[in-house]
Amino acid sequence: MVFNSIPFIMLFPLAALIFYLVPVKFRYIWLLLLSYAFYFAGAGTFVILLAAYSIITYIAAHAVSVADQKKLRKALLALFAVISVLLLFVFKYLDFTLSLVGSPLRFSLVMPLGISFFTFTAVSYIADVYHRRIEPEANILKLALYLSFFPSILSGPINRAGDLIPQFSGEKFPSLENIKTGMQKMLWGYFLKLAVAGRLAIAVDNVYSDPGSHSGFSVAFAAAAYLFMLYCDFEGYSQIAVGCSSILGIKLKENFRQPFFSLSMSEIWRRWHVSLSSWFRDYIYIPLGGSRRGVVRKYVNIFIVLAISGIWHGANMTFVIWGVLNGIFIIAGQMLLPYRERATAKLKNRICRTGKGMVIFDAVRNTLRRVGVYMLSALTFVFFANDSVSSAISAVSAVFRRFSFSDAGDLTSVGLGRFNLCLALFMAVFVLASDLAAYRRDTDTPSLIKRIPAVWRWIIYYALITAVLFSANLTGREFIYSKM
Repeated sequence: MVFNSIPFIMLFPLAALIFYLVPVKFRYIWLLLLSYAFYFAGAGTFVILLAAYSIITYIAAHAVSVADQKKLRKALLALFAVISVLLLFVFKYLDFTLSLVGSPLRFSLVMPLGISFFTFTAVSYIADVYHRRIEPEANILKLALYLSFFPSILSGPINRAGDLIPQFSGEKFPSLENIKTGMQKMLWGYFLKLAVAGRLAIAVDNVYSDPGSHSGFSVAFAAAAYLFMLYCDFEGYSQIAVGCSSILGIKLKENFRQPFFSLSMSEIWRRWHVSLSSWFRDYIYIPLGGSRRGVVRKYVNIFIVLAISGIWHGANMTFVIWGVLNGIFIIAGQMLLPYRERATAKLKNRICRTGKGMVIFDAVRNTLRRVGVYMLSALTFVFFANDSVSSAISAVSAVFRRFSFSDAGDLTSVGLGRFNLCLALFMAVFVLASDLAAYRRDTDTPSLIKRIPAVWRWIIYYALITAVLFSANLTGREFIYSKM
């Protein structure tokens, strides 16, 4: 079952109502039953694997906690990490590894839904117990709920035990404010997924299915559209997840912070998929030494983290290349930063004679930097979007060899038609404008919409509802990150 399915949309209000009717001390049990039913609807008998993994996690946490010697605790942590990595490897990377070594053997195992997310969630929990940041959870059912919590098990956000588990025990009353906030976030999420990502997906799929038959301009449009589509798809999921949780009185952290207004490749990584990037920072980058062991080691650590991130996203060389490219761009950006700043300062002092001129210079420079970051990101995501390295290279080659602004008229042939193409572009501009306003106020877009005058707010809400209703039949495509 996925968020954009009719059964979920129909059943969730009933599930939320029952949640508040159940006695407070049993509500976490109802949430656990909901979470396992949700997972079973999508993953079938893999729910048994999830339950078994939860039991192993429970035992490992208590073993790490009671171990007296640091070496033993570290060995137990390492053992659990190895078990988790092996679980991921068998289901996600075994056939990929066999293909790399040239073996004809294939197992074609079905990958359990959400395995990349619930294993990372468990590893962070055991690591936090090891570092004495939290105590191991005594109630195995609450731990099982933490690992299976239905709003986030398939695509995140990747939760931290110290933030989420305590919320299962608190008294929760039906809060009108929480319900309103949850509904607003869910509406924004469905708009991003169905109305925006749903339309852009049609164009992207049409072009990437055969890049050679499209003009360089169309392929460049598909590359730029894919990055924006992926953002709307994943941020749409995240907003629905946060919204569902809010209705249930549980707070999840936001997973995106307006990434397209980043001034560097490093910043866009901090703002994109925040729960994953912070996970890599806390549990891989910092343990490797972070930036504490010199500049060279810092760059090596960054490269390792980005390469692992690429592998985590999928068992394909395209994801590895995507991660490596991001590592190269981030390292290059940090190495060249002092030289860029000095050159910029000299140019600014030479051409700007007034304070107003300096303000204009900074605004133009920051705009160009943001456009450049978007273009570099879109270039790397060409590999993320394609199933093979050859097709990704073909798409990149089409952009650099055949690009011409005179081919702009070819966009009407990318599968959307003139009306839906214009509508998709209009909605993309609306999303960017909304995110820009939220970025300037350091908030998220649904919270920003809540603050505007009632008349305009309700005009936006009715427009979003209309856009969702008229877009529901465009695509039945699952959320992209649910396959990771």
